[in-house]
Amino acid sequence: MRTVRWISLLLALVCISPAVIIPAGWGLSLSGMTINISGSSSPSGESISTLFVILDSYYYAFLFLNLLPFVFLTINASIMVNIQWKRVKDIRKRSQKDSDNVPELFNGKAHPMVSIIIPCYNEAMNVSSTIASSYRQDYRGNIEIIVVDDGSRDDTWSISRIFKTGDKQRSVKVFHKSNGGKADALRYGIEKSTGDIIIMTDGDSVLHSNAVSSIVDTFHVHPDAGIVGGYVFIRNTHTGYLTKLQQLEYIITQHLIRINQSEDGSVLIAPGPVFGIRSDLARAIPPVDRTIVEDCDLTMSVLSTGYTTRSTTKAVAYTTAPATWSAWFKQRKRWIYGQFQAWRENRWHLKKNLWGLYTYFTWVSTTISAFLLGILLLVSLMFAISGGNYYRFIEFVSLRTGMVFLIYLLSRIIVLIQYQEGRRIILYIPLKALYDMVSGFLTAYLYMRYITRSGIRISWGNRTGVVQ
Repeated sequence: MRTVRWISLLLALVCISPAVIIPAGWGLSLSGMTINISGSSSPSGESISTLFVILDSYYYAFLFLNLLPFVFLTINASIMVNIQWKRVKDIRKRSQKDSDNVPELFNGKAHPMVSIIIPCYNEAMNVSSTIASSYRQDYRGNIEIIVVDDGSRDDTWSISRIFKTGDKQRSVKVFHKSNGGKADALRYGIEKSTGDIIIMTDGDSVLHSNAVSSIVDTFHVHPDAGIVGGYVFIRNTHTGYLTKLQQLEYIITQHLIRINQSEDGSVLIAPGPVFGIRSDLARAIPPVDRTIVEDCDLTMSVLSTGYTTRSTTKAVAYTTAPATWSAWFKQRKRWIYGQFQAWRENRWHLKKNLWGLYTYFTWVSTTISAFLLGILLLVSLMFAISGGNYYRFIEFVSLRTGMVFLIYLLSRIIVLIQYQEGRRIILYIPLKALYDMVSGFLTAYLYMRYITRSGIRISWGNRTGVVQ
């Protein structure tokens, strides 16, 4: 796929070239209410010129270190997603014609036994739909559904028991245990499972009918895979603009990052609502409690053992997203800081992995960008108060900001039009720019807490504590 990457890089360079060329030769001059394109890119004279040089240097560094990779990943993923799906369809055709014509994996079974583990804590409102969606899979092989009630205080246990069945093709087993956290519930489910592949989901998620078959097919396409992650969409986008913005975030991030990482066999986060793992590997490297994001830590741990980690766009799970900002901040604090923890625990391997290094670089660059944006806002306020250099400052910043924002919009539109869920809410893209700023400032704050070892106080489930 080297040719595809070179083509993607060339197209990405073409896309950002206006943002490189135009500000270098033109400025934006404001005279009263009249806008004229003229002048140089950085005003000369006065001490303010030093600030312009610093901001100009950062602008071009941002273009080549942040924006160029983003556009490249967008284009490359848009090409690769079709190639990856073609591989899956090819192996499906071969296995349908000849059940022996599949890779020597899972003892040569075209349809190995699958165990779906559903850890639950106070999911009385959602668990029935989760079990039902797991039961209605179109997978031709046998599936056992293992529900682990992790000490719920509501009716999760009694509701789950209604679905118990010993049917060979679709069995449902329900277990109750004292509360020990999600990782502990997953370990319990792994011990009770008998499948060749274990698929993990959440008690508030709904699996698409082809989720299991898509994951199994991807294991057949990539016999070296230890984990295969799916895609997550939000099912409560009707509750307000915040859930719609999260839907945009899910689609764009998964498209840009997971498709490209999967092609390299280096997916760093298999999403908790839907991913599959080889059962022998799940027993050898079970989920642990050393971080607050067991799915991310498990994926990185599997990658460090030498297995590849893959992803498929066809294995879809629908989950419920926070509908209020307070719930959003609570969730993102755990997710973001947990990723820092997982990176630290697996750093010896990730330092040698290109995607591991890139991920850490994005945290650093996000922190620097948040710091510089804060300075930019303060300087703008100072100039507005003084009045002397305000228009000169606006002249300098406006064109550069406009070019970056235009590329920001176009690149995200390219992604969203490829998904039905994205096309429905595409008009929210401008608002997502503000959402990304909030997310960026939160990431920067948490990263500073992480590198200074200050830690954060979080609560999850029925537990509260400080994590480092």
